[in-house]
Amino acid sequence: MIIPIFLPNAGCKNRCIFCNQYSMTGEKMPTKSDILKIIDKYPIKNEIAFYGGTFTGLSIKKQIEILESVKFLNLPIRISTRPDEITEENLHILKKYNVKTIEIGIQSMFDDILSASNRGHTKKDNINAILLLQKFNFEISAHLMVGLPKDTKEKSLKTLNELINLNVNIFRIHPTLVFKNTKLEKLYLNNQYKPLTLEEAVDITSEMLLLIYANNAKAIRLGYFVPKQSLKNIVAGPHHPSFGDMVKTNVAKKIITRLNIKKVYYPKKYESWFYAYGNNKLNIEKIISDKFLFDNFDLSSASRMALRKEFLNG
Repeated sequence: MIIPIFLPNAGCKNRCIFCNQYSMTGEKMPTKSDILKIIDKYPIKNEIAFYGGTFTGLSIKKQIEILESVKFLNLPIRISTRPDEITEENLHILKKYNVKTIEIGIQSMFDDILSASNRGHTKKDNINAILLLQKFNFEISAHLMVGLPKDTKEKSLKTLNELINLNVNIFRIHPTLVFKNTKLEKLYLNNQYKPLTLEEAVDITSEMLLLIYANNAKAIRLGYFVPKQSLKNIVAGPHHPSFGDMVKTNVAKKIITRLNIKKVYYPKKYESWFYAYGNNKLNIEKIISDKFLFDNFDLSSASRMALRKEFLNG
């Protein structure tokens, strides 16, 4: 059980065109008392996560204050931050306070996309941050977005492939949504930005997930969770509460159709992959098992072959 504590825009020194953290999460900056109340709500406590801001962009004093407030739990901690706000000095402090995982907002490995999104960092910053975190033996989770200005399906896949080649193997991927009171909203209303359709977002993300599975990496989140009270702040974009499930069923469909799979074996918990979103109409034999196989191929092998088949056909 990860205890999520949101620090909306905390430590952020610039505003990305897609970002308005309060509009997106409905959260306000918590006090120490708020943090303790949040922790008390969770009967099972395995890890604490500070999300929603640039943790290492906060003053060292503020970082220590926050980390001290949860030190008594003696739990592993994860934080989210930006690639250009990571220094050796800061990493020494995070190590001292039991921070194990650092989730970095990579978003893209293309400078034109990063610039158009007003990210304020470059591909070089992304690479430097990854290498520094690896030097300190932190677990790295890379946040990626699809459908940003100047992005394409090919760029999204190349971004992911570059990160995998840098030995990053944990990912969060979500499509770009247009929220109220953001620069992206102005671009959208002026017809200067066109968001992905839901179908396009599912297609691109499912190709990325195939690449993740093919390399035995992990996707710990697909899609952007928007609290019910904040749904009214979405202006446009491919939002769906079951986006991750849609992507996974699309992965199954692509493997089955590209490789002409006849039989699938799967644990019960993966049943929706083969029944939801039209997959119940696929002409395959479905067998609940302790194995997960497409004919005789495991998920990694099947994903790799499905990608190759698409590449050859494309």
